[in-house]
Amino acid sequence: MSMKLTREQINKIIDECQKQIVKNPHNKEAHHDLAVARMEIGQFDLALEGFLKAIELDPRFVSATYLAGVCYAELNKPDEAVEMWKKTLILNKRHDNAMYFVGKVYGMKGMWDMAIHQFNQAVKVNDEIPQYYQALAEMYLAKGEFQTAVEYWQKILTLDEKNVQAHVNLCACYLDMHDLEKSVLHGGIAVSLGVTSSTLYYDLAMAYLFAGMYDDSIKYFLLAKEGDEKDSPTRLSLGEAYIANGERLKAIAEWQELLEIDANCVEAWYNLGLATAQDENPNQAFEYFDRALALDPSYLPATSNKGILYYQLGKLDESLEQWLKILKIEPNHIQALGNIVEIYMDKKDLAMVKKNLDHALELQPEEARFQYLKGCYYLLRNDVNEALPAWRKAYGLNPEIFVTYATQVQILLTDEKYEHLIAAAGADDREMLQKLQDVKSGQAVKQVLEQAKRQVAVQQDEKKSLVQKLKNLFK
Repeated sequence: MSMKLTREQINKIIDECQKQIVKNPHNKEAHHDLAVARMEIGQFDLALEGFLKAIELDPRFVSATYLAGVCYAELNKPDEAVEMWKKTLILNKRHDNAMYFVGKVYGMKGMWDMAIHQFNQAVKVNDEIPQYYQALAEMYLAKGEFQTAVEYWQKILTLDEKNVQAHVNLCACYLDMHDLEKSVLHGGIAVSLGVTSSTLYYDLAMAYLFAGMYDDSIKYFLLAKEGDEKDSPTRLSLGEAYIANGERLKAIAEWQELLEIDANCVEAWYNLGLATAQDENPNQAFEYFDRALALDPSYLPATSNKGILYYQLGKLDESLEQWLKILKIEPNHIQALGNIVEIYMDKKDLAMVKKNLDHALELQPEEARFQYLKGCYYLLRNDVNEALPAWRKAYGLNPEIFVTYATQVQILLTDEKYEHLIAAAGADDREMLQKLQDVKSGQAVKQVLEQAKRQVAVQQDEKKSLVQKLKNLFK
């Protein structure tokens, strides 16, 4: 029955079927057709009664068993629906729609492999139905197998190159895979096909943002914002795009405008705190961080950045207080554990250094930073023999650990202590000692800076290449 029928036409069909049933209550086709008509107008409970009656009259009535399953699904009775579709498949082993819907129910229940099996069975019967490939893609996406999901969406495009949903999904999936060129390609095709979805605009904006094309990113964030002005992720990300584009005031204005809509947006208060901290306005930054924490005391990024900001201001006790708060929420927080040790080092409280360092190492014995700090502790006590094994282990876990803490190493490792390290070291320590010597002399830092410059140049060339490819996509 076509959905193009008017309500009046459907009512006439219902009247005619009812008359036939009065004449012959055993007319299975009349019960079936009456049920179909009632499905058309959303009367699924009455339709189900009709299909079940038709099945009672003819247990091998395939269409009735299949459509009864659809009615059960519409009435939010998935188990009964699956049972009816399985009966359909017993009657007709090649009923691909029944296979598909059984798979859909399994997918809703998170039984992804069973769903995939059903969808594949449907494809074996009919390999030209896009919705079957869409369903397979969704299941593989749920399993985190992005590449396989992509292959099924690409299959849809071989059947219908203008399939809008496939292009939209590929834009989002390639974004998750960080394949920005393909994300923009499919997003752009979807836009050219007339899609005006805020979700699509957001995905395109994120792809352009990651590609470093900030003007294009802002353009699509603004389009997404027009579609849904109250969407917090869009406004938060638009602000980040403004920051990346060097438009700090616009970013701040965007987040403030968001707070006028949703004063309880923790991320907006936090972002304002970061922006004002970078503007060297610590008092305002603390106020914004505190507003975020008033809404969510467990929001660790705000507490963490308060700790960093206090430390930069030389307020060690206040910084320490923030890191201790974090440990109450997340006892294994590596950054907090290490920062507490370093603060006590700055305060020259070696007893508290030892206490907190032992605790950190008990929780994370294979953390390079903690082993490095253990070596520092022993050097502060002038115990080179104990410092050596700790630094040996730290170097084994992270060969660049001494470069990371180059300034501290240069202060701690006097010529005398370095000579003592050499005396206590074995043949296997030569590489580590050379690294320490390079750090002491400043050579290691110089090499890192030169390598960083080369890496930046490579990234800039890669970015230029990507930008040119993206610009050429729709010429």
